[in-house]
Amino acid sequence: MHKIIKMETSPAKKEFKNRFGQANHFLITTLVGLDGIQTGIIKEKPDTFSTSWNPRDVKRSADRSRVFVLKSFLGWAVESLEMYLTELNRKPKLLESDRFTVLFSKAGQSVYKKTILIADEIQVDPVLTALMEVMITWRNYTFHYDIDNEIRESSLKCLKDQSEHVKIRFSGLEIEQLKKKWEGNGDFTFKETASLIKATQDFVTEIDKYVLSNLDSERFFFESVKRHFDTNENSLKRYISFDTTKKEKYLSVLIQNIAGETNVNSGILKTIIEQLKTK
Repeated sequence: MHKIIKMETSPAKKEFKNRFGQANHFLITTLVGLDGIQTGIIKEKPDTFSTSWNPRDVKRSADRSRVFVLKSFLGWAVESLEMYLTELNRKPKLLESDRFTVLFSKAGQSVYKKTILIADEIQVDPVLTALMEVMITWRNYTFHYDIDNEIRESSLKCLKDQSEHVKIRFSGLEIEQLKKKWEGNGDFTFKETASLIKATQDFVTEIDKYVLSNLDSERFFFESVKRHFDTNENSLKRYISFDTTKKEKYLSVLIQNIAGETNVNSGILKTIIEQLKTK
């Protein structure tokens, strides 16, 4: 039975936010530093850097470093997205159903397939899904080789049809300019990179809303607790030593720490206590 919970963020999204939540801030900070080099404000490396830095052409070096940084941030965006989707399928599963088991099996290790299969299944905003296809496909061709991922015609049409909406939502992002970059394997600008980073965060947020609204919390909390006790013998021994009232308090704190739920109702706690007796 599904229980109403108050979690605003799943454990998978918390991990995603820890890895990628301030990406645009970090990107801007990095580019500010590079701008200082390009404009001549920064002329020498700090004494704390125990290495040499004597570029022949400082401005060109900063320009090339800027491109490298933008590529790196988009690569990290895809890695963080893949981590999030993988966590959804890691026991205890946040997406628990025969249908999602089939989808994850079909996707295998491909972040591209995981993204489009899950997004289509739960009907994520097609604009966000299309932008994820752009980013993942570009990343695959930039970082790897022998890649056969392509942006679906339906997604390309969606971006063209929604180009004005995209421009408003993503700080003036031009779809036609973006299209030239991904088709020609070109380098994205700061605006394009920042927009794709924001789209990644929005995409994960949409999936997470679906996850939490469809989560069988009783099952998820029990499996989380059981997994914890299976790998923490001392914690289990301490739990066993308590009476029922203290067991409820212990489980409440434990679930908050391992699953992020701050207000598990007493009924669920009692059910978990009974379930643990049979395990």
